[in-house]
Amino acid sequence: MGKEPEELQERPGRPTDGRTDAADAADPVDTADAGDAAEATDVTDVLIVGGGITGLSCALFLRHHGVRCVLVERHASTSVHPRAWGWYPRTLELLRSVGAEEAVLEAAAGYAEHRRQATVESLTGREVKAVMLPAPGDLGAVTPSRQISLGQDRMEPIVREAADRAGAVLRFGNELTSFDRPEGPAGPVVATVKDRDTGAERRVRARWLVAADGGRSPVRETLGIRRVGRGTLQHQVSILFRADLTGPLAGRRFSICQIENDELKGAVLGHDDTLRRGTLILQYRPERGETPEDFTTGRSVALVRSAVGDPDLDVDVVGVLPWELAALSAERFRDGSVFLIGDAAHVVPPIGGYGANTGVHDAHNLAWKLASVLRGEAGEALLDSYDAERRPVAEATLEQAQLRLLVRSGRADGEQRRATADVLAVMLGHTYRSAAEPGARLPRFRDPAELAGEPGTRAPHVPVLLRDGGREVPGSLLDVYGGDPAPVLVT
Repeated sequence: MGKEPEELQERPGRPTDGRTDAADAADPVDTADAGDAAEATDVTDVLIVGGGITGLSCALFLRHHGVRCVLVERHASTSVHPRAWGWYPRTLELLRSVGAEEAVLEAAAGYAEHRRQATVESLTGREVKAVMLPAPGDLGAVTPSRQISLGQDRMEPIVREAADRAGAVLRFGNELTSFDRPEGPAGPVVATVKDRDTGAERRVRARWLVAADGGRSPVRETLGIRRVGRGTLQHQVSILFRADLTGPLAGRRFSICQIENDELKGAVLGHDDTLRRGTLILQYRPERGETPEDFTTGRSVALVRSAVGDPDLDVDVVGVLPWELAALSAERFRDGSVFLIGDAAHVVPPIGGYGANTGVHDAHNLAWKLASVLRGEAGEALLDSYDAERRPVAEATLEQAQLRLLVRSGRADGEQRRATADVLAVMLGHTYRSAAEPGARLPRFRDPAELAGEPGTRAPHVPVLLRDGGREVPGSLLDVYGGDPAPVLVT
């Protein structure tokens, strides 16, 4: 397959509400007025809880298939923290299929040279070690898309705008307070949603509910779905700040910059392409009595100055985000008419940058299946394949992230190193073994260059000419999937 692309990392860590032009004539939500505005009930096909990258992607994919959906998010806006910042080609392929890839590539252009990986005493201090990561190899033989770096704080608004333009109803600043399934576990969901500004409540009736509400998912907890795995491995905080880093960076652009000095051990400093916004990630230890509240504005400023190596640096702390480096997967991703996606379903350690990408893949897998059932092309049994396909892949991906964590820390033995798969095999060559593909016996991860259209695998990339109006333009076989519901015949 040639040179392995750069391994991505994730950093942990909502524009205007309302919808514009719909993707088709269907109204994304009907309102049944009971005579009192407080008792109005919205009727839709899918209620999505959570407006991070996974929930927004789900809304976009659903609207691409003409499925009505309402998304509610308790925060007033998309994430201000970069959180995840690396996106693999499969995620870009999926965004390409719904017309959002070009905007993402434009936003990521400023990160193209962020390829220096180093351990330093501080930005202005001694470099202990440093390497230049190779530019992502030419992946044109296996994908029409690219591997990019872009903070989640920049990615989410792009996907939100695309979902809004496609006709999704996006209600930020609205919180799910309760839900019920009066007709039984497989029946429609009746939810109560509260506007956090006004306190007004309204009901939403949906055929299905998709929980994209994060690692602490209230929906998952309400359903009593347990999680399994190693649990919390470390407690971290991300300090988001504004400061002019142009001088301290001295022309360098970092992919990963680890800080090692008397005040900071194992901290990671990241910066965006403006060189005026950064994130300092460091560990805290509850077993020593440390808490996120210890990171006051004053202390946070001092820590950033230590990482940069300038005691007089003008620092504006935007926010402090506590989070857990954890390895957990829900015991099931479906409970009747409720589905878990993203961190609600699986929390993946950030090494490798798999977590957010895996969440987008969840959303895509589920969206087309819900659409197929809604259109009458498939029975409800198809929805069982979501758990049968995505949960084993998520669990295997979680294992790969833990293996990379061991390799990165130097604690992996020979067997663990051999079991660590190529990042493209994990993100582009994962395979499904479910009842929807009877008889399929495939390895969990495949070299994408070996894919040949077997059931349970991603369709291979084959360069083709596509008709665009009266002219032919270069494209990929993947471009003919996901649009017209008619089957694709390849000869």
